[in-house]
Amino acid sequence: MKTWREAVINGIRRLTINKNSYLFSRQEIINTQLTQIIEEVQSIGETPSQTLSRVLQELRDENLIEFVDNTGNYVFLVDNINIGQEDLPETAIDVAIKTGRLQFNDISTDERLIEARQRVGQDRLRFWTLRNYQSQCALCDISDQRLLVASHIARWADYPKGRGDLSNIICLCRWHDPLIEYGLISFSNGHEILKKPTKSQMLTKILDETNIYQEPLAMPLSSEYLEIHRKKHHF
Repeated sequence: MKTWREAVINGIRRLTINKNSYLFSRQEIINTQLTQIIEEVQSIGETPSQTLSRVLQELRDENLIEFVDNTGNYVFLVDNINIGQEDLPETAIDVAIKTGRLQFNDISTDERLIEARQRVGQDRLRFWTLRNYQSQCALCDISDQRLLVASHIARWADYPKGRGDLSNIICLCRWHDPLIEYGLISFSNGHEILKKPTKSQMLTKILDETNIYQEPLAMPLSSEYLEIHRKKHHF
């Protein structure tokens, strides 16, 4: 016998798998899953639909589901969300980013639909990265958005797990981005700036001026990704 919470999560998972979609509504659960949910909990109760509503609210409070539009659709957040699977509304993508559930898989060059969906996901990652760092490079005072990028600490190609994780993404200007990318700058787990010497006078000037890391509003850099970066670049 399962609890109502367990049975409802199972029902949502069955529903979303059958639909091949991360989106669902309360009415769809009632129409397709409520009978099996009641069988799993072995208790009909006087108001199963009201109990379902209560459990859905509890799952919202736990950030396991979330509303994504004004027509009653939820997005299922118990499992990771593969951005390439379907066309998701921006609200669903944003929720997935904020909860660390957004996933980008490798794609072949001829999968244009999936590539387009991934671009939408990357655009939302850039939006939330710039917001997280108040639209300013984390290592200098550049705030012109044309010169800012959302830069991954653990590289996109090397570490797929971190592709959609804001704690792996830092807002950098186009001058500091390659210094992180090629390992002239890294960070300690406490976010102190680490540097490597260079023979270039210009790069030395930039490094000498790079002394302060601007902490984000939320989702600080994760020590997991920082350790990967330091190991890769031998800090």
